[in-house]
Amino acid sequence: MVLFCFLWFLVLYFLAYKLAKNSDFFSPFKFIPFKYALLNLPFLLLIAISPKSFYKAILVVCNTNLNDAVLKYTIVQTIAFVSLITGMYIYKKWQNKQIPIIHNSNPHNYSYKIVKAIAVAFLAIGTGAYIIFIYRIGGLLYLLTHLHKRVELQSGQYVLQFLGLLSYSVLFLLLCIRLKDKLADKVLMVSALLLSVLIFSSFGARKNAITLIIMVIVGYHYIVKPITFTIKNKIVFGVLSLLLVFYILIVPVLRKKDGLSRIESERVNYGSILNIHKLVYNVSYTYIDIFAANYYNTNNAWYMAGFTDPVKIALTKGDKSVVPPMDQGVYFYNTVVNNKDYRPSTPRREMKKNSWPIENFGFSYANFLIPGVVLFFFLQGLVFSFFYDVLKRQAYNPVFIYLHVFIIFNFNFSSLRLVAFAMITPFVVLTYYLLKVAVVKRAT
Repeated sequence: MVLFCFLWFLVLYFLAYKLAKNSDFFSPFKFIPFKYALLNLPFLLLIAISPKSFYKAILVVCNTNLNDAVLKYTIVQTIAFVSLITGMYIYKKWQNKQIPIIHNSNPHNYSYKIVKAIAVAFLAIGTGAYIIFIYRIGGLLYLLTHLHKRVELQSGQYVLQFLGLLSYSVLFLLLCIRLKDKLADKVLMVSALLLSVLIFSSFGARKNAITLIIMVIVGYHYIVKPITFTIKNKIVFGVLSLLLVFYILIVPVLRKKDGLSRIESERVNYGSILNIHKLVYNVSYTYIDIFAANYYNTNNAWYMAGFTDPVKIALTKGDKSVVPPMDQGVYFYNTVVNNKDYRPSTPRREMKKNSWPIENFGFSYANFLIPGVVLFFFLQGLVFSFFYDVLKRQAYNPVFIYLHVFIIFNFNFSSLRLVAFAMITPFVVLTYYLLKVAVVKRAT
């Protein structure tokens, strides 16, 4: 049954990809089927080949078996994917009639000097914010040796919000390369990229660094020149993929207690780290979606309980343990681990701090079951198409490249993701208007 579900999704994603026809690869019409295939298919193939590799605790708490669980997930995920694609294409059909063209994008509308100044300023501010954080907690070595407490270390450190400017800096430097094609800008861009990846990685997280790398690839495609799949590019892509695999697997080792010292003393079994099982589970959220599809029903659905929790958290002073967690994935993790139902708004002190990110699938199904899946995935499709539509009309604008990639990988209707989107909004607005200054100055 699991193999059948794997083949079903393989065909479904392939058909969705072919439906996009001549669409640009980084458009949601092609990129979303590719993303789903990359994240879901390896996991399903893994548990088809090795059923014992699936988390038994999920089957226990859901009172089901693996075949039935995957079949139920397949049905719900199919509905979700079709709703998502439908939302994307309905927006595309609608906007052709309703949305006027903003303007014909031209990179040379921008002043090179102003764009370069903004890029350097953002790089300095982002790096400065990181240095301030490091100073406050007692040094870089302290951070690297206490990554198992990274949540506590970052708590209340609002200066870290400025780290988002590092990503903008790299994208603005790509625009500088497009405008002048100077070697110095290329060196600075690569240096800024490496520095940003190291900074993001030093927190024991992978997503920000990986997202930035994808932003650079997408930015290069739209700003500098379109990427073609030549033999040379395929080799480069293969090498980068191998490095990315190693990166994805090694970061969780650093997050463990004494992780850095274990690596330095060569007490790490790299053979056990670099295996297919860990790679697939580190990349895919499919097991979380299988849990959601099989656990929630009309009796235990949330029905938007905890919708106002982010407001409670923001308004509560002092002891934050009395308020519910911002990340509703904490409920998922604790439900499975403790075989006990947890739901919003359980105080965080009553649960372990670990989380299984719920994403759009878990949020929509946990709240409203199938109707929620149809509604929220359809709306997500509209959002994807809207931001891509803005991007393709101002393709040289680094702000919209940032937004496009951020939305594709981070936007859904869970409270954590909505708060994350709200937190980047001020920087998006600020950067957009700074770039408008560059356009005005060039025009005059």
